[in-house]
Amino acid sequence: MHFNHKIEKWLPHTLGLLLFIIIPLFVFDRDNDRSLFWMYSYFYQLLFMIVAFYVNYLILVPRLFFSKKKVWFFVVISVFAILMIFLSQHFYDIIDFDSLRPIENKPDKMVRPTGRFGLHPKLVDNFFLMILVLGFSSGMAIIQQLRRNEARQKEIEKARVDSELAFLKNQISPHFFFNALNSIYALIAIDGDEAQKAVEKLSGLMRYLIYESDTETVELQKEFDFTLKYIELMQKRLSSKVELELDIDNIIPYAQISPLLFIPFVENAFKHGISYRGKSFISIKLKTNSDNVIFECRNSVPENQGKKESSGGVGIANIKQRLNLIYNNDFSLKINQTKEVYEVLLTVPLDFSSHE
Repeated sequence: MHFNHKIEKWLPHTLGLLLFIIIPLFVFDRDNDRSLFWMYSYFYQLLFMIVAFYVNYLILVPRLFFSKKKVWFFVVISVFAILMIFLSQHFYDIIDFDSLRPIENKPDKMVRPTGRFGLHPKLVDNFFLMILVLGFSSGMAIIQQLRRNEARQKEIEKARVDSELAFLKNQISPHFFFNALNSIYALIAIDGDEAQKAVEKLSGLMRYLIYESDTETVELQKEFDFTLKYIELMQKRLSSKVELELDIDNIIPYAQISPLLFIPFVENAFKHGISYRGKSFISIKLKTNSDNVIFECRNSVPENQGKKESSGGVGIANIKQRLNLIYNNDFSLKINQTKEVYEVLLTVPLDFSSHE
């Protein structure tokens, strides 16, 4: 990953340098003295531009501009531009590029008196061109830094979301375990053998809860099986006065889904939708279509249940927060409550990306 990042960062630089180096070899006629002189001058000027570009890109911008010393940065970069122009002119005279000109194009010796500093009329000696080069290198460095900051911010945000999701999902375990144990406790007094079977079933459910669901997504089939087994476990404590209606697909597409999305609503139905004094009902539907899972849960609201209690409290607030973090706006959750019925309709998208 780090190696790929380095390639992504330096590939444009490499291609750009190759472009500036190769193009003159095709533009200038190396058999022509005049063209040969201008090609040597071009590479000389290019060398100073490259030095100026990378001194600014690697040193000045990171140490001054990114260190919130912007005033010093503009002062230093201006001085640096003047210094580069002076050095390019100085070494131009030392190398004596004029001696490389064709005889008919050589300037008169009096044109450039000794000790007199004059800006060369071409590329690097042009102050505005140097500022342009430095400005371009500054822009590249700033844009890359902004991208790095953005990527780092996304990593921080992802870590925060993952941590929050893990915390919210872990909250399901004690809540789930508490309700399941209550169901088994009630069953012990009625039928010891069935209670023993229920413990075995709970063991399998806890294995899924602790180990298999500890991922971002799980197989849809496993999530359906887990939900159905939990309903079967809770069903054992129901009296004949409670009507339970199940409609769960048997044929399930091979897809992925975020785990433990339906259990809080199922728990809520069994906890708050049962009356031991009169008739009550629970209706659970778990269906799929080509793109989504559709979960519908309806339960009666006993007369002695307050609206706040039947709404599920922390468990439902937890799953709402998880849904928002996982799916953003790509899900639908509708909760409706009257004096007699509490209804939940949840639609979440399926993930077919892992299907081979």
